[in-house]
Amino acid sequence: MRDGQGSIEKRYHLPLKLKMASISLEGHGARRVNSPLAAMLDFLTAWFWYVHQLVRVAGVRRTYFTDSVRCMFHIIAMCFLVQSLAGCASFPVPQTLASSSPVFDPLIFFSGRTEGRGNLKKILSSPIPVIVHGHGIMDDGGALVLNQEVLEGQKPPRKRSWRIHRLGDHSYGGSLSDASGPVKISVEGNRMHISFTMDGGFPVDQYIFLAADGQSAKNIMLVRKLGIRVAVLDEEIVKISR
Repeated sequence: MRDGQGSIEKRYHLPLKLKMASISLEGHGARRVNSPLAAMLDFLTAWFWYVHQLVRVAGVRRTYFTDSVRCMFHIIAMCFLVQSLAGCASFPVPQTLASSSPVFDPLIFFSGRTEGRGNLKKILSSPIPVIVHGHGIMDDGGALVLNQEVLEGQKPPRKRSWRIHRLGDHSYGGSLSDASGPVKISVEGNRMHISFTMDGGFPVDQYIFLAADGQSAKNIMLVRKLGIRVAVLDEEIVKISR
């Protein structure tokens, strides 16, 4: 039992010393940095100290230590998942781009050819480049039919199609081939808000801000699942031709 206790003490002596040194430095006026790494160090130090006391003082079986380490790694994995979720969740919608003019008219902006270039950030993955080629035409009923080719990373190109019609001065309705229901569109000044639900039950919100020259726009698309943001697209759209 002594050998087991000695090995445990030796193995976790360094983390405990680091913790004690950190406390000592704070006591002498050092500034503590609030970061995920510091929080993780606090957690690991407290965990090792607790298990060490159970084995040394309470005489708990050493198999308890093995089980606790396995549980600890599960918690660490969850921490990384939460950190990734926080990265998507904390992405700001640039409301500073909002302006009362020019007023966004999607029937005008998306008529002709457009091109979008941006990056798609999904949970637990690196940003993926996205290119969208669009061609919009007005049909006989006065609705815009926008056909797009989407290039997402190394995936094969895929097609999607929008149909947008005016409902009022600041509202539009329509459909999207990727959506499982209707598309709702509202306009306030140069900002257009699009909301729909993708196939698979992913609610989507798009915020598109028209530039002052009327020839380009900033698109932020937020994808959610169970109320959590699981993907963010940050895209610049340029009008190529009428």
